[in-house]
Amino acid sequence: MPTSKSKWSDLLFFKGCGFLVAAAVGCLLVASGLGILVPRQVTELARAYGNEHEYIRALWLLGAVFVGTYINRVTYQLLVNVYIRRLVQHVRMSCYKKWMMAHDVMTSKHDIAERYPQGEVIARIVSDTEALRELVTSGTFGIFIDIFFVVSCLASFIDLNPFTGTTLAVSEIAAALLLLWGSRRMREVFHAVSKARGMVQRTIANLVGGFSETHYNQHKGYASKRGEIVFNDYLGKILKSNVWDAGYYSLAESLYPLLLCLMVFVFPYSGIREAALIFAIVDLIQRSIGPVKDIASKIANVQRASAGVSRLQEFLGDLDQVPSTPSVVDPKFDNQKISSIHVKIDEFVYPRKSEGDSDRFRVSDVDIKAQAGQVVGIVGLSGCGKSTVLKIMAAQIIPDKFKINLQFENNSQLSWDGATITNHALYQRQVGLVSQESHLFSDTVQFNISMDPNPRADFDEFWHWASSQIPYLKIWGLKPDDTLEPKVLSAGQRQLLAAIRACYLKKTVVLLDEISSALDSDLEEALRAVVKLIQSQCLTFVVAHRLETVISADKIIVMEDGRLLESGKHNELLNCSQVYREFVHELSLSPA
Repeated sequence: MPTSKSKWSDLLFFKGCGFLVAAAVGCLLVASGLGILVPRQVTELARAYGNEHEYIRALWLLGAVFVGTYINRVTYQLLVNVYIRRLVQHVRMSCYKKWMMAHDVMTSKHDIAERYPQGEVIARIVSDTEALRELVTSGTFGIFIDIFFVVSCLASFIDLNPFTGTTLAVSEIAAALLLLWGSRRMREVFHAVSKARGMVQRTIANLVGGFSETHYNQHKGYASKRGEIVFNDYLGKILKSNVWDAGYYSLAESLYPLLLCLMVFVFPYSGIREAALIFAIVDLIQRSIGPVKDIASKIANVQRASAGVSRLQEFLGDLDQVPSTPSVVDPKFDNQKISSIHVKIDEFVYPRKSEGDSDRFRVSDVDIKAQAGQVVGIVGLSGCGKSTVLKIMAAQIIPDKFKINLQFENNSQLSWDGATITNHALYQRQVGLVSQESHLFSDTVQFNISMDPNPRADFDEFWHWASSQIPYLKIWGLKPDDTLEPKVLSAGQRQLLAAIRACYLKKTVVLLDEISSALDSDLEEALRAVVKLIQSQCLTFVVAHRLETVISADKIIVMEDGRLLESGKHNELLNCSQVYREFVHELSLSPA
Protein backbone atom coordinates (compact mmCIF):
# COMPACT_ATOMS: atom_id res chain seq x y z
CA MET A 1 0.00 0.00 0.00
CA PRO A 2 1.47 3.37 -0.94
CA THR A 3 2.14 5.93 1.71
CA SER A 4 -0.33 8.72 1.12
CA LYS A 5 0.46 12.36 1.51
CA SER A 6 -3.24 12.79 2.29
CA LYS A 7 -3.71 12.30 6.03
CA TRP A 8 -6.95 11.52 7.79
CA SER A 9 -6.99 15.10 9.02
CA ASP A 10 -6.98 16.34 5.42
CA LEU A 11 -10.20 14.44 4.79
CA LEU A 12 -11.99 14.96 8.11
CA PHE A 13 -11.07 18.62 8.70
CA PHE A 14 -11.95 20.97 5.89
CA LYS A 15 -12.47 24.68 5.43
CA GLY A 16 -15.50 25.88 7.38
CA CYS A 17 -15.73 22.84 9.67
CA GLY A 18 -13.94 24.45 12.63
CA PHE A 19 -17.08 25.97 14.12
CA LEU A 20 -19.09 22.75 13.71
CA VAL A 21 -16.38 20.59 15.32
CA ALA A 22 -15.80 23.05 18.16
CA ALA A 23 -19.54 23.35 18.82
CA ALA A 24 -19.98 19.54 18.80
CA VAL A 25 -17.07 19.14 21.25
CA GLY A 26 -18.71 21.84 23.37
CA CYS A 27 -21.92 19.78 23.41
CA LEU A 28 -19.96 16.73 24.59
CA LEU A 29 -18.46 18.77 27.43
CA VAL A 30 -21.90 20.13 28.35
CA ALA A 31 -23.21 16.53 28.34
CA SER A 32 -20.41 15.61 30.76
CA GLY A 33 -21.34 18.51 33.06
CA LEU A 34 -25.01 17.58 33.00
CA GLY A 35 -24.12 13.93 33.62
CA ILE A 36 -22.26 14.90 36.78
CA LEU A 37 -25.37 16.72 38.04
CA VAL A 38 -27.89 13.92 37.43
CA PRO A 39 -26.95 11.45 40.26
CA ARG A 40 -26.58 14.31 42.70
CA GLN A 41 -29.96 15.81 41.78
CA VAL A 42 -31.70 12.40 41.81
CA THR A 43 -30.23 11.76 45.27
CA GLU A 44 -31.24 15.24 46.42
CA LEU A 45 -34.78 14.71 45.12
CA ALA A 46 -35.15 11.47 47.10
CA ARG A 47 -33.71 13.06 50.26
CA ALA A 48 -36.11 16.03 50.03
CA TYR A 49 -39.21 13.85 49.72
CA GLY A 50 -40.41 14.76 53.21
CA ASN A 51 -39.94 18.53 52.75
CA GLU A 52 -42.40 19.98 50.23
CA HIS A 53 -40.43 23.17 49.55
CA GLU A 54 -37.10 21.37 49.11
CA TYR A 55 -38.77 18.62 47.10
CA ILE A 56 -40.33 21.06 44.58
CA ARG A 57 -37.01 22.93 44.32
CA ALA A 58 -35.10 19.66 43.67
CA LEU A 59 -37.77 18.63 41.16
CA TRP A 60 -37.39 21.91 39.23
CA LEU A 61 -33.61 21.60 39.22
CA LEU A 62 -33.76 17.99 38.00
CA GLY A 63 -36.29 19.00 35.34
CA ALA A 64 -33.97 21.80 34.21
CA VAL A 65 -31.12 19.27 33.92
CA PHE A 66 -33.29 16.95 31.79
CA VAL A 67 -34.47 19.81 29.54
CA GLY A 68 -30.88 20.98 29.17
CA THR A 69 -29.82 17.42 28.33
CA TYR A 70 -32.51 17.20 25.63
CA ILE A 71 -31.66 20.58 24.08
CA ASN A 72 -27.95 19.78 24.20
CA ARG A 73 -28.48 16.42 22.49
CA VAL A 74 -30.68 17.92 19.75
CA THR A 75 -28.09 20.66 19.15
CA TYR A 76 -25.31 18.05 18.99
CA GLN A 77 -27.23 15.89 16.52
CA LEU A 78 -27.98 18.88 14.26
CA LEU A 79 -24.31 19.92 14.30
CA VAL A 80 -23.21 16.37 13.48
CA ASN A 81 -25.76 16.12 10.65
CA VAL A 82 -24.52 19.35 9.06
CA TYR A 83 -20.88 18.33 9.54
CA ILE A 84 -21.37 14.87 7.97
CA ARG A 85 -23.31 16.33 5.03
CA ARG A 86 -20.54 18.83 4.33
CA LEU A 87 -17.86 16.20 5.00
CA VAL A 88 -19.35 13.80 2.44
CA GLN A 89 -19.57 16.62 -0.11
CA HIS A 90 -15.99 17.72 0.65
CA VAL A 91 -14.55 14.19 0.44
CA ARG A 92 -16.38 13.41 -2.80
CA MET A 93 -15.34 16.68 -4.42
CA SER A 94 -11.72 16.39 -3.20
CA CYS A 95 -11.31 12.81 -4.39
CA TYR A 96 -12.99 13.37 -7.74
CA LYS A 97 -11.09 16.59 -8.34
CA LYS A 98 -7.76 14.93 -7.59
CA TRP A 99 -8.65 12.02 -9.85
CA MET A 100 -9.68 14.42 -12.62
CA MET A 101 -6.31 16.18 -12.28
CA ALA A 102 -4.39 12.91 -12.49
CA HIS A 103 -6.46 10.35 -14.43
CA ASP A 104 -5.54 11.63 -17.89
CA VAL A 105 -1.80 11.59 -17.21
CA MET A 106 0.06 8.49 -18.36
CA THR A 107 3.76 7.71 -18.18
CA SER A 108 5.70 4.62 -19.21
CA LYS A 109 5.30 3.37 -15.61
CA HIS A 110 1.85 4.57 -14.57
CA ASP A 111 -1.63 4.51 -16.08
CA ILE A 112 -4.15 5.75 -13.55
CA ALA A 113 -6.90 5.87 -16.21
CA GLU A 114 -6.64 2.10 -16.65
CA ARG A 115 -6.34 1.30 -12.94
CA TYR A 116 -9.13 3.66 -11.90
CA PRO A 117 -11.67 4.08 -14.73
CA GLN A 118 -14.35 6.70 -14.19
CA GLY A 119 -17.17 4.27 -13.38
CA GLU A 120 -15.10 2.50 -10.70
CA VAL A 121 -13.94 5.81 -9.19
CA ILE A 122 -17.48 7.16 -8.88
CA ALA A 123 -18.72 3.86 -7.38
CA ARG A 124 -15.81 3.75 -4.92
CA ILE A 125 -16.25 7.36 -3.79
CA VAL A 126 -20.03 7.03 -3.39
CA SER A 127 -19.78 3.68 -1.57
CA ASP A 128 -17.03 4.72 0.83
CA THR A 129 -18.58 8.09 1.67
CA GLU A 130 -22.00 6.48 2.13
CA ALA A 131 -20.48 4.69 5.13
CA LEU A 132 -19.88 8.12 6.67
CA ARG A 133 -23.47 9.13 5.99
CA GLU A 134 -24.71 5.95 7.69
CA LEU A 135 -23.10 7.15 10.93
CA VAL A 136 -25.90 9.72 11.02
CA THR A 137 -28.80 7.69 9.60
CA SER A 138 -28.10 4.79 11.98
CA GLY A 139 -27.78 7.10 14.98
CA THR A 140 -24.19 5.99 15.59
CA PHE A 141 -22.94 9.46 16.44
CA GLY A 142 -25.51 9.67 19.22
CA ILE A 143 -23.60 7.00 21.14
CA PHE A 144 -20.67 9.37 21.71
CA ILE A 145 -22.73 11.94 23.59
CA ASP A 146 -24.42 9.08 25.49
CA ILE A 147 -21.02 7.72 26.54
CA PHE A 148 -19.87 11.15 27.75
CA PHE A 149 -23.11 11.55 29.69
CA VAL A 150 -23.05 8.07 31.28
CA VAL A 151 -19.33 8.15 32.14
CA SER A 152 -19.77 11.49 33.90
CA CYS A 153 -22.83 10.06 35.73
CA LEU A 154 -20.72 7.12 36.89
CA ALA A 155 -17.92 9.42 37.99
CA SER A 156 -20.40 11.51 39.95
CA PHE A 157 -21.85 8.43 41.64
CA ILE A 158 -18.36 7.12 42.47
CA ASP A 159 -17.90 10.38 44.33
CA LEU A 160 -21.13 9.68 46.27
CA ASN A 161 -20.32 6.02 47.00
CA PRO A 162 -16.91 4.83 45.73
CA PHE A 163 -17.43 1.09 46.25
CA THR A 164 -20.83 0.79 44.55
CA GLY A 165 -19.95 3.27 41.79
CA THR A 166 -16.67 1.50 40.95
CA THR A 167 -18.34 -1.92 40.98
CA LEU A 168 -21.06 -0.70 38.59
CA ALA A 169 -18.51 0.96 36.28
CA VAL A 170 -16.34 -2.16 36.08
CA SER A 171 -19.41 -4.35 35.50
CA GLU A 172 -20.70 -2.18 32.66
CA ILE A 173 -17.26 -2.03 31.02
CA ALA A 174 -17.06 -5.83 31.24
CA ALA A 175 -20.57 -6.15 29.79
CA ALA A 176 -19.68 -3.82 26.91
CA LEU A 177 -16.50 -5.80 26.14
CA LEU A 178 -18.44 -9.07 26.30
CA LEU A 179 -21.03 -7.75 23.88
CA LEU A 180 -18.28 -6.49 21.56
CA TRP A 181 -16.66 -9.92 21.56
CA GLY A 182 -20.04 -11.52 20.97
CA SER A 183 -20.86 -9.22 18.05
CA ARG A 184 -17.53 -10.02 16.40
CA ARG A 185 -18.11 -13.75 16.87
CA MET A 186 -21.64 -13.39 15.49
CA ARG A 187 -20.28 -11.67 12.36
CA GLU A 188 -17.99 -14.66 11.83
CA VAL A 189 -20.89 -17.08 12.32
CA PHE A 190 -23.20 -15.19 9.96
CA HIS A 191 -20.41 -14.91 7.38
CA ALA A 192 -19.99 -18.70 7.55
CA VAL A 193 -23.77 -19.09 7.05
CA SER A 194 -23.66 -16.83 3.97
CA LYS A 195 -20.78 -18.84 2.56
CA ALA A 196 -22.59 -22.13 3.23
CA ARG A 197 -25.76 -20.74 1.61
CA GLY A 198 -23.72 -19.85 -1.46
CA MET A 199 -22.39 -23.41 -1.65
CA VAL A 200 -25.95 -24.75 -1.41
CA GLN A 201 -27.08 -22.48 -4.27
CA ARG A 202 -24.09 -23.55 -6.35
CA THR A 203 -24.83 -27.22 -5.68
CA ILE A 204 -28.47 -26.76 -6.65
CA ALA A 205 -27.42 -24.97 -9.83
CA ASN A 206 -25.02 -27.78 -10.66
CA LEU A 207 -27.72 -30.40 -10.07
CA VAL A 208 -30.32 -28.58 -12.16
CA GLY A 209 -27.80 -27.77 -14.89
CA GLY A 210 -26.75 -31.39 -15.20
CA PHE A 211 -30.13 -33.02 -14.46
CA SER A 212 -30.54 -34.61 -17.88
CA GLU A 213 -27.23 -36.39 -17.45
CA THR A 214 -27.83 -37.70 -13.91
CA HIS A 215 -29.42 -40.99 -12.95
CA TYR A 216 -30.80 -42.61 -9.82
CA ASN A 217 -28.18 -43.61 -7.32
CA GLN A 218 -27.95 -44.99 -3.79
CA HIS A 219 -26.79 -41.80 -2.07
CA LYS A 220 -30.06 -41.28 -0.16
CA GLY A 221 -31.79 -39.49 -3.01
CA TYR A 222 -29.04 -37.01 -3.75
CA ALA A 223 -27.37 -36.95 -7.14
CA SER A 224 -23.97 -36.94 -5.45
CA LYS A 225 -22.37 -37.23 -2.04
CA ARG A 226 -21.25 -33.63 -2.43
CA GLY A 227 -24.85 -32.41 -2.18
CA GLU A 228 -25.45 -34.23 1.10
CA ILE A 229 -22.25 -32.77 2.61
CA VAL A 230 -23.15 -29.24 1.55
CA PHE A 231 -26.73 -29.39 2.83
CA ASN A 232 -25.72 -30.88 6.19
CA ASP A 233 -23.01 -28.22 6.59
CA TYR A 234 -25.53 -25.45 5.83
CA LEU A 235 -28.11 -26.78 8.31
CA GLY A 236 -25.45 -27.13 11.02
CA LYS A 237 -24.28 -23.56 10.56
CA ILE A 238 -27.85 -22.23 10.53
CA LEU A 239 -28.48 -23.98 13.85
CA LYS A 240 -25.27 -22.54 15.28
CA SER A 241 -26.21 -19.03 14.14
CA ASN A 242 -29.66 -19.35 15.75
CA VAL A 243 -28.06 -20.35 19.06
CA TRP A 244 -25.63 -17.42 18.92
CA ASP A 245 -28.37 -15.00 17.92
CA ALA A 246 -30.68 -16.06 20.73
CA GLY A 247 -27.89 -16.13 23.30
CA TYR A 248 -26.48 -12.73 22.35
CA TYR A 249 -29.76 -10.85 22.43
CA SER A 250 -30.91 -12.67 25.56
CA LEU A 251 -27.79 -11.48 27.33
CA ALA A 252 -28.19 -7.94 25.98
CA GLU A 253 -31.82 -7.71 27.11
CA SER A 254 -30.98 -9.25 30.51
CA LEU A 255 -28.34 -6.69 31.44
CA TYR A 256 -30.73 -4.53 33.46
CA PRO A 257 -31.93 -7.27 35.90
CA LEU A 258 -28.41 -8.74 36.05
CA LEU A 259 -26.92 -5.40 37.09
CA LEU A 260 -29.72 -4.86 39.61
CA CYS A 261 -28.98 -8.28 41.13
CA LEU A 262 -25.29 -7.41 41.27
CA MET A 263 -26.04 -4.15 43.11
CA VAL A 264 -28.27 -5.99 45.60
CA PHE A 265 -25.42 -8.42 46.18
CA VAL A 266 -22.89 -5.66 46.90
CA PHE A 267 -25.17 -3.44 48.98
CA PRO A 268 -24.13 -5.06 52.30
CA TYR A 269 -20.50 -4.21 51.51
CA SER A 270 -21.16 -0.70 50.12
CA GLY A 271 -22.16 1.04 53.29
CA ILE A 272 -25.28 2.50 51.66
CA ARG A 273 -27.79 3.47 54.33
CA GLU A 274 -29.98 5.88 52.39
CA ALA A 275 -32.86 5.03 50.10
CA ALA A 276 -31.90 8.13 48.09
CA LEU A 277 -28.64 6.51 46.96
CA ILE A 278 -30.47 3.30 46.02
CA PHE A 279 -32.93 5.41 44.01
CA ALA A 280 -29.98 7.14 42.26
CA ILE A 281 -28.16 3.90 41.39
CA VAL A 282 -31.32 2.31 39.93
CA ASP A 283 -31.80 5.43 37.79
CA LEU A 284 -28.14 5.28 36.72
CA ILE A 285 -28.40 1.62 35.68
CA GLN A 286 -31.47 2.43 33.56
CA ARG A 287 -29.63 5.28 31.84
CA SER A 288 -26.48 3.30 31.15
CA ILE A 289 -28.06 0.13 29.72
CA GLY A 290 -28.85 1.77 26.35
CA PRO A 291 -25.32 3.05 25.60
CA VAL A 292 -23.76 -0.24 26.79
CA LYS A 293 -25.89 -2.25 24.32
CA ASP A 294 -25.43 0.36 21.56
CA ILE A 295 -21.63 0.12 21.72
CA ALA A 296 -21.82 -3.43 20.39
CA SER A 297 -24.51 -2.73 17.79
CA LYS A 298 -23.03 0.52 16.45
CA ILE A 299 -19.34 -0.42 16.45
CA ALA A 300 -19.79 -2.13 13.06
CA ASN A 301 -20.91 1.20 11.55
CA VAL A 302 -17.85 2.93 12.99
CA GLN A 303 -15.59 0.17 11.61
CA ARG A 304 -17.22 0.45 8.18
CA ALA A 305 -16.76 4.24 8.14
CA SER A 306 -13.15 3.82 9.24
CA ALA A 307 -12.59 1.28 6.47
CA GLY A 308 -14.17 3.69 3.97
CA VAL A 309 -11.83 6.51 4.99
CA SER A 310 -8.85 4.12 4.80
CA ARG A 311 -9.85 3.05 1.28
CA LEU A 312 -10.16 6.68 0.21
CA GLN A 313 -6.77 7.40 1.76
CA GLU A 314 -5.29 4.48 -0.18
CA PHE A 315 -6.94 5.78 -3.37
CA LEU A 316 -5.50 9.27 -2.82
CA GLY A 317 -2.13 7.69 -2.03
CA ASP A 318 -2.13 6.00 -5.44
CA LEU A 319 -2.93 9.34 -7.09
CA ASP A 320 -0.02 10.93 -5.21
CA GLN A 321 2.34 8.60 -7.09
CA VAL A 322 1.56 10.14 -10.50
CA PRO A 323 1.78 13.72 -11.83
CA SER A 324 -1.33 15.83 -11.59
CA THR A 325 -2.23 19.20 -13.03
CA PRO A 326 -2.66 21.90 -10.38
CA SER A 327 -4.29 25.18 -11.30
CA VAL A 328 -1.40 27.49 -12.26
CA VAL A 329 -1.77 30.82 -14.05
CA ASP A 330 0.97 32.94 -15.65
CA PRO A 331 -0.09 36.22 -17.37
CA LYS A 332 2.87 35.89 -19.76
CA PHE A 333 1.09 33.04 -21.53
CA ASP A 334 -2.63 33.49 -20.95
CA ASN A 335 -4.58 35.20 -23.76
CA GLN A 336 -1.44 35.47 -25.89
CA LYS A 337 -1.31 34.66 -29.60
CA ILE A 338 0.91 31.76 -30.55
CA SER A 339 3.65 32.15 -33.12
CA SER A 340 4.92 28.58 -33.53
CA ILE A 341 5.22 25.15 -31.94
CA HIS A 342 7.99 22.58 -31.96
CA VAL A 343 7.19 19.04 -30.82
CA LYS A 344 10.07 16.61 -30.35
CA ILE A 345 9.30 13.13 -29.00
CA ASP A 346 12.40 11.00 -28.62
CA GLU A 347 10.71 8.01 -26.99
CA PHE A 348 7.58 6.82 -25.24
CA VAL A 349 6.73 3.20 -24.38
CA TYR A 350 3.30 2.26 -23.05
CA PRO A 351 3.30 0.90 -19.46
CA ARG A 352 3.18 -2.85 -18.91
CA LYS A 353 -0.25 -4.37 -18.49
CA SER A 354 1.23 -7.39 -16.72
CA GLU A 355 4.59 -8.66 -15.49
CA GLY A 356 5.25 -10.73 -18.59
CA ASP A 357 4.11 -8.07 -21.07
CA SER A 358 6.99 -7.52 -23.50
CA ASP A 359 4.98 -6.44 -26.56
CA ARG A 360 4.58 -2.74 -25.71
CA PHE A 361 3.81 -0.12 -28.37
CA ARG A 362 6.53 2.50 -28.79
CA VAL A 363 6.48 6.03 -30.23
CA SER A 364 9.87 7.54 -31.13
CA ASP A 365 11.72 9.96 -33.41
CA VAL A 366 8.79 12.34 -33.90
CA ASP A 367 9.74 15.92 -34.79
CA ILE A 368 6.98 18.36 -35.79
CA LYS A 369 7.17 22.11 -36.45
CA ALA A 370 4.17 24.30 -37.26
CA GLN A 371 3.24 27.97 -37.51
CA ALA A 372 0.24 29.90 -36.21
CA GLY A 373 -2.84 29.68 -38.42
CA GLN A 374 -1.86 26.35 -39.92
CA VAL A 375 -3.94 23.18 -39.91
CA VAL A 376 -1.64 20.18 -39.51
CA GLY A 377 -3.10 16.80 -40.38
CA ILE A 378 -1.74 13.68 -38.65
CA VAL A 379 -2.51 10.60 -40.73
CA GLY A 380 -1.59 6.95 -41.02
CA LEU A 381 -3.04 3.48 -41.08
CA SER A 382 -4.78 2.15 -37.98
CA GLY A 383 -2.39 1.54 -35.06
CA CYS A 384 0.36 3.79 -36.39
CA GLY A 385 0.51 5.98 -33.25
CA LYS A 386 -1.25 9.15 -34.41
CA SER A 387 -3.68 9.23 -31.45
CA THR A 388 -0.75 8.64 -29.05
CA VAL A 389 1.07 11.67 -30.49
CA LEU A 390 -2.10 13.72 -30.06
CA LYS A 391 -2.38 12.64 -26.39
CA ILE A 392 1.27 13.54 -25.78
CA MET A 393 0.62 16.99 -27.25
CA ALA A 394 -2.47 17.24 -25.00
CA ALA A 395 -0.25 16.51 -21.94
CA GLN A 396 -2.23 13.35 -21.20
CA ILE A 397 0.90 11.25 -21.77
CA ILE A 398 4.34 12.17 -20.43
CA PRO A 399 7.03 10.43 -22.52
CA ASP A 400 10.39 9.37 -21.14
CA LYS A 401 12.27 11.78 -23.44
CA PHE A 402 10.57 14.70 -25.19
CA LYS A 403 10.24 18.47 -25.39
CA ILE A 404 7.45 20.73 -26.58
CA ASN A 405 8.18 24.40 -27.13
CA LEU A 406 5.56 27.14 -27.64
CA GLN A 407 6.65 30.51 -29.02
CA PHE A 408 4.29 33.47 -28.58
CA GLU A 409 4.02 36.74 -30.51
CA ASN A 410 5.03 38.71 -27.40
CA ASN A 411 8.40 36.86 -27.57
CA SER A 412 7.61 34.77 -24.46
CA GLN A 413 8.40 31.07 -24.64
CA LEU A 414 6.93 28.10 -22.81
CA SER A 415 8.83 24.80 -22.78
CA TRP A 416 7.53 21.55 -21.37
CA ASP A 417 9.65 18.43 -21.00
CA GLY A 418 7.89 16.75 -18.07
CA ALA A 419 10.58 17.86 -15.59
CA THR A 420 8.37 20.25 -13.58
CA ILE A 421 4.70 19.92 -12.72
CA THR A 422 4.25 23.70 -12.95
CA ASN A 423 5.23 23.80 -16.62
CA HIS A 424 2.99 20.80 -17.19
CA ALA A 425 0.01 22.77 -15.85
CA LEU A 426 0.97 25.96 -17.71
CA TYR A 427 1.32 24.06 -20.97
CA GLN A 428 -1.96 22.22 -20.48
CA ARG A 429 -3.78 25.55 -20.11
CA GLN A 430 -2.69 26.42 -23.64
CA VAL A 431 -3.95 23.21 -25.23
CA GLY A 432 -7.46 21.99 -25.96
CA LEU A 433 -8.24 18.40 -26.97
CA VAL A 434 -11.47 18.01 -28.95
CA SER A 435 -12.80 14.50 -29.47
CA GLN A 436 -16.02 12.54 -29.32
CA GLU A 437 -14.99 11.54 -25.77
CA SER A 438 -14.68 15.18 -24.66
CA HIS A 439 -16.49 15.45 -21.35
CA LEU A 440 -19.81 17.26 -21.14
CA PHE A 441 -21.78 17.84 -17.95
CA SER A 442 -25.50 17.55 -17.26
CA ASP A 443 -25.64 21.31 -16.93
CA THR A 444 -26.39 24.35 -19.05
CA VAL A 445 -24.83 24.99 -22.45
CA GLN A 446 -23.34 28.13 -20.91
CA PHE A 447 -21.50 26.13 -18.23
CA ASN A 448 -20.31 23.43 -20.66
CA ILE A 449 -18.79 26.04 -22.97
CA SER A 450 -17.35 28.45 -20.39
CA MET A 451 -16.53 25.83 -17.68
CA ASP A 452 -17.52 28.49 -15.18
CA PRO A 453 -20.73 28.66 -13.11
CA ASN A 454 -20.43 32.46 -13.33
CA PRO A 455 -19.26 33.14 -16.91
CA ARG A 456 -18.03 36.45 -18.20
CA ALA A 457 -20.56 39.03 -19.38
CA ASP A 458 -19.46 38.56 -23.00
CA PHE A 459 -20.78 34.99 -23.26
CA ASP A 460 -24.11 35.93 -24.88
CA GLU A 461 -22.22 38.00 -27.43
CA PHE A 462 -19.88 35.06 -28.14
CA TRP A 463 -22.80 32.64 -28.52
CA HIS A 464 -24.57 35.00 -30.93
CA TRP A 465 -21.36 35.27 -32.99
CA ALA A 466 -20.81 31.48 -32.94
CA SER A 467 -24.43 30.88 -34.07
CA SER A 468 -23.94 33.27 -36.99
CA GLN A 469 -20.78 31.41 -38.03
CA ILE A 470 -22.20 27.89 -37.49
CA PRO A 471 -25.78 27.72 -38.89
CA TYR A 472 -26.23 24.23 -37.42
CA LEU A 473 -26.58 25.79 -33.95
CA LYS A 474 -29.73 27.57 -35.13
CA ILE A 475 -31.04 24.38 -36.73
CA TRP A 476 -30.33 22.55 -33.48
CA GLY A 477 -32.19 25.26 -31.56
CA LEU A 478 -29.70 25.26 -28.70
CA LYS A 479 -29.75 28.21 -26.28
CA PRO A 480 -27.22 29.15 -23.55
CA ASP A 481 -29.64 28.39 -20.72
CA ASP A 482 -30.68 24.98 -22.08
CA THR A 483 -29.62 22.00 -19.97
CA LEU A 484 -27.65 19.34 -21.82
CA GLU A 485 -28.26 15.61 -21.49
CA PRO A 486 -24.90 14.15 -22.65
CA LYS A 487 -26.30 10.63 -23.03
CA VAL A 488 -28.73 11.69 -25.78
CA LEU A 489 -26.17 13.70 -27.78
CA SER A 490 -24.50 12.15 -30.81
CA ALA A 491 -20.72 11.86 -31.02
CA GLY A 492 -20.67 14.69 -33.58
CA GLN A 493 -22.72 17.00 -31.35
CA ARG A 494 -20.42 16.36 -28.39
CA GLN A 495 -17.38 17.11 -30.50
CA LEU A 496 -18.99 20.27 -31.89
CA LEU A 497 -19.66 21.64 -28.41
CA ALA A 498 -16.13 20.73 -27.26
CA ALA A 499 -14.70 22.59 -30.26
CA ILE A 500 -16.83 25.66 -29.50
CA ARG A 501 -15.55 25.43 -25.90
CA ALA A 502 -11.96 25.58 -27.22
CA CYS A 503 -12.87 28.71 -29.20
CA TYR A 504 -14.41 30.44 -26.18
CA LEU A 505 -11.54 29.54 -23.85
CA LYS A 506 -9.09 30.83 -26.52
CA LYS A 507 -6.78 27.83 -26.52
CA THR A 508 -3.61 28.58 -28.46
CA VAL A 509 -3.25 25.00 -29.68
CA VAL A 510 -6.30 22.89 -30.51
CA LEU A 511 -5.98 19.13 -31.08
CA LEU A 512 -8.91 17.64 -33.00
CA ASP A 513 -9.45 13.88 -33.13
CA GLU A 514 -11.85 13.69 -36.04
CA ILE A 515 -14.83 11.34 -35.86
CA SER A 516 -14.39 8.35 -38.17
CA SER A 517 -18.07 7.42 -38.35
CA ALA A 518 -20.54 8.89 -40.82
CA LEU A 519 -22.27 12.20 -39.94
CA ASP A 520 -25.31 13.92 -41.39
CA SER A 521 -24.46 16.68 -43.86
CA ASP A 522 -25.50 19.60 -41.61
CA LEU A 523 -23.39 18.41 -38.68
CA GLU A 524 -20.40 17.65 -40.89
CA GLU A 525 -20.61 21.16 -42.34
CA ALA A 526 -20.83 22.57 -38.80
CA LEU A 527 -17.65 20.75 -37.78
CA ARG A 528 -15.85 22.12 -40.86
CA ALA A 529 -17.02 25.61 -39.95
CA VAL A 530 -15.79 25.33 -36.37
CA VAL A 531 -12.39 24.06 -37.57
CA LYS A 532 -12.12 27.20 -39.72
CA LEU A 533 -12.98 29.35 -36.70
CA ILE A 534 -10.33 27.56 -34.62
CA GLN A 535 -7.78 27.92 -37.43
CA SER A 536 -8.33 31.68 -37.55
CA GLN A 537 -7.51 32.00 -33.82
CA CYS A 538 -4.84 29.41 -33.14
CA LEU A 539 -2.75 26.51 -34.37
CA THR A 540 -4.69 23.33 -35.17
CA PHE A 541 -3.67 19.67 -35.31
CA VAL A 542 -6.16 17.16 -36.70
CA VAL A 543 -6.04 13.38 -36.60
CA ALA A 544 -7.83 13.15 -39.94
CA HIS A 545 -10.40 10.53 -40.91
CA ARG A 546 -11.96 12.44 -43.83
CA LEU A 547 -10.45 12.99 -47.26
CA GLU A 548 -11.62 16.64 -47.40
CA THR A 549 -9.75 17.40 -44.16
CA VAL A 550 -6.57 15.74 -45.43
CA ILE A 551 -6.60 17.57 -48.77
CA SER A 552 -7.23 20.99 -47.18
CA ALA A 553 -4.51 20.66 -44.48
CA ASP A 554 -1.56 23.07 -44.72
CA LYS A 555 0.81 20.32 -43.64
CA ILE A 556 0.39 16.55 -43.36
CA ILE A 557 2.32 14.30 -40.98
CA VAL A 558 2.46 10.62 -42.01
CA MET A 559 2.91 8.11 -39.18
CA GLU A 560 3.89 4.43 -39.37
CA ASP A 561 4.73 2.04 -36.52
CA GLY A 562 5.06 4.87 -33.99
CA ARG A 563 7.46 6.94 -36.12
CA LEU A 564 7.12 10.05 -38.25
CA LEU A 565 7.59 8.67 -41.75
CA GLU A 566 7.14 11.74 -43.95
CA SER A 567 5.60 15.22 -43.99
CA GLY A 568 4.44 17.61 -46.68
CA LYS A 569 1.34 18.66 -48.65
CA HIS A 570 -1.23 16.36 -50.18
CA ASN A 571 0.06 16.37 -53.77
CA GLU A 572 3.69 15.98 -52.68
CA LEU A 573 2.93 12.97 -50.51
CA LEU A 574 0.81 11.31 -53.21
CA ASN A 575 3.91 11.25 -55.40
CA CYS A 576 6.50 10.13 -52.84
CA SER A 577 4.77 8.12 -50.07
CA GLN A 578 3.37 4.63 -50.54
CA VAL A 579 1.93 4.64 -46.98
CA TYR A 580 0.12 7.92 -47.67
CA ARG A 581 -1.32 6.58 -50.93
CA GLU A 582 -2.63 3.53 -49.07
CA PHE A 583 -4.18 5.79 -46.41
CA VAL A 584 -5.89 8.00 -49.02
CA HIS A 585 -7.15 4.91 -50.86
CA GLU A 586 -8.59 3.59 -47.59
CA LEU A 587 -10.37 6.92 -46.98
CA SER A 588 -11.77 6.98 -50.50
CA LEU A 589 -13.39 3.58 -49.90
CA SER A 590 -14.85 4.68 -46.56
CA PRO A 591 -18.63 5.39 -46.50
CA ALA A 592 -17.89 8.56 -44.42
